[in-house]
Amino acid sequence: MNNFKVISLDMFQTLVNLDNRTLKMWEEILGDPYNIVTAQKHQSMLLAHYFDIASRIRTEQTFVLTKEIYRECFERVFAELNMTYDSSAAVSILVHEHTQAEFYKETLDFIEYITAKYEVCIVSDTDEDMLPPFYGEYRIRLFASESYKSYKNDHNNLMFQEIIKMYGVEPGQILHIGDTPSDILGAQRAGIQACWINRKQQPWNQEQAPDYTVHTLDELTDIL
Repeated sequence: MNNFKVISLDMFQTLVNLDNRTLKMWEEILGDPYNIVTAQKHQSMLLAHYFDIASRIRTEQTFVLTKEIYRECFERVFAELNMTYDSSAAVSILVHEHTQAEFYKETLDFIEYITAKYEVCIVSDTDEDMLPPFYGEYRIRLFASESYKSYKNDHNNLMFQEIIKMYGVEPGQILHIGDTPSDILGAQRAGIQACWINRKQQPWNQEQAPDYTVHTLDELTDIL
């Protein structure tokens, strides 16, 4: 039986689903020419720029607010598409849609389950005002990159180190659950066990494997 005392959770695409909200964001930005295929194409462009900029920032060992990263992403996308839409307005829409992200069907039952048995925190590479506020209704502590001027799996791995320090437990008594390599590799670098939630059943393309892999949060009850 595992001896976990702390459950650490990623937010987006782990607890809440952003897919419909990003489509809604592009619907507002594009207006009448909107269609789902175009929105998905534009979103892919936006994310490609996001990962490019975020990778550069990590390499430079600097910190930039997520909203500012997205502002540069929108500027690049709009330039490529010859659009005149204001990047600041686009970021405001993006922030709002992030806060409205919908729960996966099993999320609330899972939160009720773990908050009754464990210390629980959320670790997110986002600005605080981008997060859906539901965690405030539960006994859940927030570790946001904005507060710590750090990202998951960056050069100093600060956020995962802060979790260990905050709860005063052995790293192996913490389980982090997330959907990205940064979640898994950053947690493991700190000695924390890591569970990859692979909702879309994608191949794992990193050399170091997750400690656990699940497709829904429901599957974690067996692990816990």
